Amino acid sequence: MTDEHFPVNRLPSNHLRLRTSGIVPSGASISIDFEGRAVPAIEGETVAAALTAAGITALRRTRGGDPRGVFCGMGVCHECLVTVDARPGQRACMTEVREGMSVAAHRDDAPAVAAAGMAPLVPPPAGGVPEIERDLLVIGAGPAGLAAAEAAARAEVLATVLDERPHPGGQYFKQLAPSHRFAGPRARDRQFASGAGLIERVRAAGVDISSSATVWSARAGGPAGTGRDANAAAAEIDVVMDGRAQRYRARQLVIAAGAYERAHPVPGWTLPGVMTTGAAQTLARAYRVAPGARVLVAGNGPLNLQVACELAAGGVEVAAVAETAPPPTARPGAALAALRHAPGLVGQGIAYRAALARRRIPVLHRHVLVRVEGHDEERVRRAVLARIDPHGNTVAGSERVFDVDSACTGYGFHPSTELTRLLGCDHRWDPDAGGLAVVRNDDAETSLAGIFVPGDGGGMGGAHAALAEGTLAGLAAARNLGRPIPPDLAALARSAREERDRARRFQAALWTLFAAPREFPDLAGDDVAICRCESVGAGVLRSCIAAGADESGALKRLTRVGMGRCQGRYCGPRVAAWCADARGETPNPFRLFAPRFPVKPVPAFALAREKPEWSHDDQGEALPPRGAVRSAVAAEAARTDTEASVAIVGAGIVGIATAWELAREGVDVILVERDQPNAHASGNNAGSLHVQLLAYNFGELATAAGLPAAQTLPLQRESARLWPEVAETLGADLEIVRTGGLMVAETREQMAKLARKAALEARFGTPVEVIGRDELRALAPRLSERLVGAAYCAEEGKMSPLTAGPAVLEAALAAGARLFRETEVLAIERAGSAFVLRTTRGAIRAGRVLNAAGGWAPRVAAMLGVSLPIRASPIQLIVTEIAPPLLTHLLAYADRHLTMKQMAAGNLVIGGGWPSSLDPVSERALVRRESVEGNLWVADRVLPALRSLRVIRTWSAMNVLADGAPILGEVPGVPGFFTASTVNGLTLAPVLGRINAELLRTGRTGRELSPFTLDRFD
Repeated sequence: MTDEHFPVNRLPSNHLRLRTSGIVPSGASISIDFEGRAVPAIEGETVAAALTAAGITALRRTRGGDPRGVFCGMGVCHECLVTVDARPGQRACMTEVREGMSVAAHRDDAPAVAAAGMAPLVPPPAGGVPEIERDLLVIGAGPAGLAAAEAAARAEVLATVLDERPHPGGQYFKQLAPSHRFAGPRARDRQFASGAGLIERVRAAGVDISSSATVWSARAGGPAGTGRDANAAAAEIDVVMDGRAQRYRARQLVIAAGAYERAHPVPGWTLPGVMTTGAAQTLARAYRVAPGARVLVAGNGPLNLQVACELAAGGVEVAAVAETAPPPTARPGAALAALRHAPGLVGQGIAYRAALARRRIPVLHRHVLVRVEGHDEERVRRAVLARIDPHGNTVAGSERVFDVDSACTGYGFHPSTELTRLLGCDHRWDPDAGGLAVVRNDDAETSLAGIFVPGDGGGMGGAHAALAEGTLAGLAAARNLGRPIPPDLAALARSAREERDRARRFQAALWTLFAAPREFPDLAGDDVAICRCESVGAGVLRSCIAAGADESGALKRLTRVGMGRCQGRYCGPRVAAWCADARGETPNPFRLFAPRFPVKPVPAFALAREKPEWSHDDQGEALPPRGAVRSAVAAEAARTDTEASVAIVGAGIVGIATAWELAREGVDVILVERDQPNAHASGNNAGSLHVQLLAYNFGELATAAGLPAAQTLPLQRESARLWPEVAETLGADLEIVRTGGLMVAETREQMAKLARKAALEARFGTPVEVIGRDELRALAPRLSERLVGAAYCAEEGKMSPLTAGPAVLEAALAAGARLFRETEVLAIERAGSAFVLRTTRGAIRAGRVLNAAGGWAPRVAAMLGVSLPIRASPIQLIVTEIAPPLLTHLLAYADRHLTMKQMAAGNLVIGGGWPSSLDPVSERALVRRESVEGNLWVADRVLPALRSLRVIRTWSAMNVLADGAPILGEVPGVPGFFTASTVNGLTLAPVLGRINAELLRTGRTGRELSPFTLDRFD
């Protein structure tokens, strides 16, 4: 039972326009259609504003049918998705209304009939991507970005400013939308006026501000080189604007991406009507729309007081303001320090408190929002507060219930570091913000020359610090470009440093005044969604961490946390912190979800560009040997700590399957993994169960001497049939579906090639049928009309690589296998008839060793003087947003690199062996922009519906290149040392696990292995 209950005084209104307060509509009154209902709107406002004003809050439906609504209000969370004029996945908060616009709720579980009515998101790409040279490019038109552009212009450098929002100003300087105007000279407050003045000055200086521009990729340097040289490119930036891709090559780059609000997960926080205070302020200040008729504001910091006052002034009934910090009187020293550094801002805060007191709006200190309850789970009905102790735990019996139709929350901010992480700038963990901050010098320049990050995007400092840092960055960029800095600008720089330092001192005092717990341990119960996009609950994450998956990437593969459209922005920092806590370490930048482009979902069709194909010989690279640092570590790991009968180097799917088979037979086996298990090719592949030959390598590998790829076909077929048996034994749902595989063709020559391929496959027992246009259309009606036929193999299918490895590993560990994760093998030595593996965790003595290290297998083999004729081959994959049913079959192309399938969740996974790069330091695979463009071009030729979808993420996996067949068995001349190196490891894992286990236990197998042994290369 709760202590207090505050009922609502009046029911929510169907029209939530705020009182004028000197602001009147100026746009034309129009009408839009929302699912058959006419909704009044004002030209120049967003879809989110119009629908919220009409009391419509449920906009997106998850796969489970749960409603979502406006949450961040700034295009970050993608919770307010709608379908606009048959174009799905539009952000309501970023899309302006038009007369007669047809809007519908976006459904992640869209029915099949929706596929036929999807419209392309963007016009067809025209030629290559335009490349635009700029002396200075600024990303973000908030205070920092605008100040940088203005300062640079004063030094005779005209910047181009890219901003994703419809209008400049950012969060702090957000302006009144074109739908409204100020009715009198005193209508604009100081914040409006300051922002408008800055925007006007920047434009008057000749700076180009391009709005509605989505930056999706960035890479440091470029063809022109790197560094401070005025003629060198500091970075290349990819952007989609007006539906078309453009590429900027900037000699100097300012990233002023700002920050997004930190919200705490509590029961009901995903209900429509729960939004950040920033989203509520955007609706109110820019569009004169209230988030609800009766609102509760909760969180930490002065923004919540400002928003409560602005809503109340517009006629909203503000039920209460909950502040997690104690009252200011409890910290008089911090209050005096803040007053000394910024008396005007403190006075403004006092005015907010006085305004709330006059309206009898309670401000409840040391209180937190503990849950939100809904009306039929469609919108907010109640919000519940509770008092907290200094550690963030709720005090029993202190709950207070408020009947409201909206709850606005804000617990601080996270800097937007997606681009800086992608570029490779140095970062540090900021414990106050609970996330990353960019390492910057006194001019806001990062560790990469010519790249600046002023403002909250580099670390939280507030709008006044952002303005000063932007000025310093703009002047420093001009200086890097060789522009003279005359005395007046030097004085401006000195003044900006003083203002920045003063603002930082004020912020330090302010957040001492508002210091409060960042986490509330007893609120995020097991059923509370931590990942809003994928609806991953706290209980699932906690149980996986407790089971040993205490690394962000491992959790992502196990649970899909961070895989949605917001790309882990809201769940990522919390997941990293939980994992760090479990490991007993401080979070660091390398423990977060890996940075990958696109940093925002982007239309797939806008990126599609034809790229040249390549041959088998063009792929792969040799890994460099380890350096002296590793040798020194090896010298420290000199003693034998552990013994086992068998040591398997590499906990990919083949190594895991082998360990399971051995452990089931009672063999003492250790898996040694340099990273996390299932982390590279095994967990990052596309999930294909290949039974027929990959056609683009047909001529090079399948028909090479000895027919290596063709001879592997019986193993692939057998292994694909074993996977359902494995799943049944494990009692696990591995999402195995025998869909059949289609290898499509669009010319007679390609059809002839498929016929030759099918004849070869028939020799090795693989049934493949070549079918014509009509049969193909009957099997796959969504495919392109240009396709004339296909090779069809009924036995091909797909499964989930994310669940297969962990399920088999769990069974192996339960059977007695041991796992040493994050343990690198540094050397292998002979010790009589056994081996000693020197590792970063000590030494392991084993009678037999299996080298299942994938792309790193040649390095492991070289430790015993063995040359393994394979190459590391980092390849990449692409995944789209959730789509209606489009593909039933596993899809490939006759002579282009392509594989494509639709997973159980609805996402399309697109691959086909397109090459990525290898980071020379971390040895992690890095996605290539060119490969993404080429892969999407091929995919578009096969599946036109791709034009209606966005790419939401890309990733890379470490594959291997050989002659088309596995390398198995005991290494000649090194008794007891075995190898298992293969492509297509996911398909082959069950059968290779059995073969390897039999060889390791008995030294022999009843199978004919001569086509697959190492000595075939002699």
